[in-house]
Amino acid sequence: MAPVIPPVIHQTWKSREIPSEFQALQRSWIEHNPGFAYRFWTDDDIERFVEAEHPALLPVFHGYADPIARVDLARYLILRRFGGVYADLDFECLRPITGLLDGRSFVVGLEPEEHDGLAKAVERGLSRILCPSFLASVPGHPFWDHLLNRLVEARHCADLLDATGPFLLTRAHASYEAAHPGGTEAAAAVTVLPPNQLYPVTKDDCWSGRLFDLVFWEQATRDAYAIHYWEGTWFRSDAERTPRLPDRVTAVVSDGSAAPTAGSAATAGDTGDHPPLISCLMVTKGGDGGRADMLALAIGSFARQSWPNKELVIVCDAAARDGDGPEDPLDAVIRIAGRADIRLVRVDGPGRTLGELRNIAVDSAKGRYVCQWDDDDLYDPMRLEVQHMVLARTNARACLLGRWMIWWPGRQKLAVSCERYWEGSLLCEKAAMPRYPHLRRGEDTPLVDRLRQTVRLVRLDMPRLYTYIVHGANTFAAEHFEEHWQIATCRFTGDRYETVLREMAKRLPIDAVRRQATAMSRPGPASHPLPPSDRTGQAPTAPAMSTGALRTAKVLVLTPVKNARSHLPRYMELLDRLDHDPGCLSLGFLESDSVDGTHPWLAERLPALRGRYRRVTLLRQDYGFHPEGPRWLPAVQRARREILARSRNRLLQAALADEDWVLWLDADLIHYPPDFLGRLLAAGRDIVTPHCVLPNGTTFDLNSFALEPGGERPEHLIDGLFQPPRGIGRRYLDSFPERDAVPLDGVGGTALLVRADLHREGLCFPPYSHRGYIETEGLAAMAKDMGITCWGLPAVKIVHADH
Repeated sequence: MAPVIPPVIHQTWKSREIPSEFQALQRSWIEHNPGFAYRFWTDDDIERFVEAEHPALLPVFHGYADPIARVDLARYLILRRFGGVYADLDFECLRPITGLLDGRSFVVGLEPEEHDGLAKAVERGLSRILCPSFLASVPGHPFWDHLLNRLVEARHCADLLDATGPFLLTRAHASYEAAHPGGTEAAAAVTVLPPNQLYPVTKDDCWSGRLFDLVFWEQATRDAYAIHYWEGTWFRSDAERTPRLPDRVTAVVSDGSAAPTAGSAATAGDTGDHPPLISCLMVTKGGDGGRADMLALAIGSFARQSWPNKELVIVCDAAARDGDGPEDPLDAVIRIAGRADIRLVRVDGPGRTLGELRNIAVDSAKGRYVCQWDDDDLYDPMRLEVQHMVLARTNARACLLGRWMIWWPGRQKLAVSCERYWEGSLLCEKAAMPRYPHLRRGEDTPLVDRLRQTVRLVRLDMPRLYTYIVHGANTFAAEHFEEHWQIATCRFTGDRYETVLREMAKRLPIDAVRRQATAMSRPGPASHPLPPSDRTGQAPTAPAMSTGALRTAKVLVLTPVKNARSHLPRYMELLDRLDHDPGCLSLGFLESDSVDGTHPWLAERLPALRGRYRRVTLLRQDYGFHPEGPRWLPAVQRARREILARSRNRLLQAALADEDWVLWLDADLIHYPPDFLGRLLAAGRDIVTPHCVLPNGTTFDLNSFALEPGGERPEHLIDGLFQPPRGIGRRYLDSFPERDAVPLDGVGGTALLVRADLHREGLCFPPYSHRGYIETEGLAAMAKDMGITCWGLPAVKIVHADH
């Protein structure tokens, strides 16, 4: 029976005082291999062992001027005598190594192929390099005697690589194999492993900081049992081995409303002797409802930041507790932190929007820069340092991450997000900050859009700096994050999930978050569930309200009009036929740039309309827009739809009162059934649109669409707006004849029903390009940012005039 490699792990160091940076690596071998014995050797242990077991080699052992050569010799002698596994201290075990050892008598690994091209290897004519940082063998393997003979012959070599290190090992193996041209018996064979199993990264990968990129790290280690970090303690100084910023950082700069410039690479560097103050701004509801521990973690992330000049401004809209009761959880968390650079600002009176609270935080900041710092996420210790460095190197005024980590602790899922401007990662000069709109959620999206139009802004691709935690009590609902899971650039589950989390745990309190995410997912006073609304992401169900209740819902019908005089009689006729209670309907019109008498026609009928309907508003606003040629030409789309968006927003602001719903209705519809509004309401969704067709039955509304899996194509971006040819990358409502309801990525305004509260919270029609969309399509994109799904009803058909 062939001998087996004994289950024992050997490691060495100068003394038993192991440097802190190696202690976790040392534990990895013990934790992943619980059935193995562990034996640690100091320099004194090694010397006693050589004296006792190999006195004839003492002259060689003591003849080495460099201590590392004595360690090299010792590892060979230890494995020759005892067998087992030897691993350098700068080696990390990633999974159990039994799969590497089974059925083998001697195991060694190849260095990365890139090392073969280094100067010393090329000078020596080596086409590959065997590395002695990991070795495994049975006791007394014949290769050891062959190697020791070569080592004695090379003892006077000036370069340690030739005397005891990898070059000696490589040459010895070559001559050993040459001496056995027909192959060796299994007990005497030497197994050489490819680099991806033990040495998946190069020296340059480690020394340049490239391993900070989690995507690169995960891809490099997929097949690896262990990873060697090439610390080189025997020839690199402590300063050289200090953890460092990556040498090169990918960043894309845009300047105001101009098109983005080509990607640039910012180089890490010093920040000067007097770094500016950065104010980290945290808005919170306080520590109730199980949030206190998450608050403590966010504060801990602030405390661990490498940036030296910083403050944390915490804005809370929950009143402090009375002095006689238990201590307020938020006060307790701040007290325990014990930091003079944390300030708490309490805001009197509940009910303020998140946008209002963020503005208060900005106003309270003392720093030259402000940084959004959410109370339930994690931040790498170098977040502030890296983002400020990129600002300085690119001469930008604001910095955002293009990707970040998204972690679902309860579902054991981890992802690197899609590429976009992640609002929550904002670091910006305070002087350049616009005001946040007074929204309860999605408040930072329009602010970032404004920054992108007005200042030099840099988007940085370094996801590891920010970990967004999905714990069940987030502002957005579950389907919002499920969508991000589906479009993530990298997804980690199963073994890879745990492996990547262990890597993240070297810099973040991962285990603490695992514990607290469970508490966060339970309903509590601080969970702030969303009101009953469209948050399921599923197909519409039967309405909870009765038909009578639907017909008495308060609905505001809004219609921007231009040169609509010929269509208005039919418009009024269809409106009168609705089976909805007219006493619950309000009307609003904004007329602009008409030359056909539209405004006088409406003004003349105001008394009659106000006698039938609940309220009627008529506005007039001329924009001076009179384009030549058809209105659907791509060249005029941005200007035309910008004016239409401004008209809709102005009309909404003037007309909306206490209504439950807003129905946006085109003036040139020629047919819809009397129960049309009731069927939209019965869908039970926040935003819903019917299927608008031409008289011949073909789909008219091409702004209502679902994107194909590949999404939009960059070549279809015209004047800042996606304008693909009909059907390219988009599916319209006629593509879903068997479906009752379809989730949409864009909506049109021929007939669009919107829950009024969404408009009150700031959902509007962007008069600018919002992610490549404007006006109604921009509203759909903004709704998605707010966690709202837009729906289309293919079977509910309305007819548009063919003109």
